[in-house]
Amino acid sequence: MSSGFRPWTATGVATLASTYLLDLVSAAAGAGLVGSGLLEGIGAGAATAFLAASYLAWGGALRPSLAANWALVERTGASTCLPSKLAHHLARRCRASVRTRRIATASGYVGAELAKEAPYYAGAAGAVLLLDGMTPADALVFLGGANLGAAAYEYGLAQGTRGLLARLPAPCRSPMPAPPRFAAFETDWSPRRYLADYYRTVEPDERLTLAFMVEAARAVPSDASVLIFGAGPTLHHAFPFAAARVIDLCDLLPGNLLEIRRWLAAAPGAHDWRPFVRATITCEGKAADAAGVARREAETRTRVGRLRVCDLCEPVPVARGRGAYDVVVTAYCPDSATADAATWALYMRRIAALVAPGGLLVVAALRRCGGYRVGDRRFPSANIDEADLQRVLTPFAADLRIEAHALPRQARHHGYHGIVLARCRVVPQGQDSSRPS
Repeated sequence: MSSGFRPWTATGVATLASTYLLDLVSAAAGAGLVGSGLLEGIGAGAATAFLAASYLAWGGALRPSLAANWALVERTGASTCLPSKLAHHLARRCRASVRTRRIATASGYVGAELAKEAPYYAGAAGAVLLLDGMTPADALVFLGGANLGAAAYEYGLAQGTRGLLARLPAPCRSPMPAPPRFAAFETDWSPRRYLADYYRTVEPDERLTLAFMVEAARAVPSDASVLIFGAGPTLHHAFPFAAARVIDLCDLLPGNLLEIRRWLAAAPGAHDWRPFVRATITCEGKAADAAGVARREAETRTRVGRLRVCDLCEPVPVARGRGAYDVVVTAYCPDSATADAATWALYMRRIAALVAPGGLLVVAALRRCGGYRVGDRRFPSANIDEADLQRVLTPFAADLRIEAHALPRQARHHGYHGIVLARCRVVPQGQDSSRPS
């Protein structure tokens, strides 16, 4: 069988099996609730309210299932829902953005699930008409129970899909033995947990990183365009470049960009970045008083332009395309997105291709790290060092500077014990390869 048909075949089989199991669980839950007599005698109004509440439960359980399905179809090309797979396929054929693909994939999934509701409503209406003793309230209770069963099924399906994804190799990797089990960014990443674990105070690795970026920013002209690639839910690497004309930020996960939007809007509950602003201003040799911090925050808010979704699995990972930015900063992103050094090298080339010829690339990475922790989850790292950065950057780098720093105290808390920092001018090169080398 052609490998191109395998995801479709797997999707077809999974859709049939999933539909059968969903119907079995939902019908059993609805019939069981009616037969139990727990809600016997409730009026039509109360039964309607129960049905509405059951849809809220179903919607809540559908969210992790949608996230898991998106991760599955992006990683493997297969899905547990054929309409969702078809929508994803058409969006890819149209070269849609990651956001559009995700919306299309979710719409196909939700549309199929809603369509499955029709037989239940028809069956409930028929039962009221044909069966003695079956009241409209009983029918509503049956439908609500079926929704609760569907919610339990969707949650279980999400957990099963996440378990499968955890055993698969990292995205965009050449065939090789599976790595140690890591959490999946699409389903396990918590922006708030990450901020709480790493950014309550300015830790030694970030002091070094900010100082390195402040030095790099001295050579950036005021009319420069800057991209912070793979920003996560953070803004601190934008502060050294606040004098630039515009600063765009991008990340794979919409939840990370939401945290950035909260800070830009000064919304209640937004993360407090003032310690990092003070550290940046101190590195610049200026007075980091309250007024200076407030000015830098205000200046950064005026400079931030677009918040974009990016995807390193795409040959051109962000919308504006190759050579679009005078400065690209990527800190702890490509090395923390994969456990495979060859895939990391591919990611680095794709990021470097976003820098305009003669522009500046600034990189920070974990040094010789195989994984890092966020809460109780462990995420991958490419286990690279300064020699790897030298090898990958040299073909397109001028004025390359690389620093390595040992940070043994970080290993106890976060799982890494050093960082490597690099910056260079990017010289024109040929088109990026589509596979790791």
